[in-house]
Amino acid sequence: MTASYYMVEMDYPHETAAERSAFDAFYQRHIDMLLTIPGFLTAQRFHCPEATRAPFLALYRHTGPEVLASEAYTSKAGRMSVEADFRVNMTNWDRNLVQGPEGSSAPDLAIEMDDSMTLIDRLTDDAPPLPDECVPLDVIGLDRTIAQRGAILGDKVPSELRDGWEVRVWRPIHPVRRSG
Repeated sequence: MTASYYMVEMDYPHETAAERSAFDAFYQRHIDMLLTIPGFLTAQRFHCPEATRAPFLALYRHTGPEVLASEAYTSKAGRMSVEADFRVNMTNWDRNLVQGPEGSSAPDLAIEMDDSMTLIDRLTDDAPPLPDECVPLDVIGLDRTIAQRGAILGDKVPSELRDGWEVRVWRPIHPVRRSG
């Protein structure tokens, strides 16, 4: 099965630890709901404090893009499924559907709490190719805010950074959660 991911990036400005705690509790309930939808396999949230535009990432592995068009998904998930109290504070909210190399289950982006993941985004089609050490993830749907994404497990930032790339190192907020 080709690796397929639903990636949601956003900012959720919070002023106090209590506001952050309330948001984290909401997101745990949201993940619980998504993992009941047939085709959702794993869920994990990440933080990148250096990412000023969207420092939070939710990463969902699923069986394929058809999951997001299913009745099970559209009847209870999507942007409007987020509780209004939280939705109003979510900014810079981008959703990209990506797939790994055809016929490959790589990459498995579920990581341990003490590990990290580096994502390199080609911001436009004319940006330089991803470095060889990346597993390429082609953007196949939703907002399509980037041209291509590359993944490297660990905080291995390429030695040569190129114009047209955005490089961020993400650390897990919670352990990977699995459906079932």
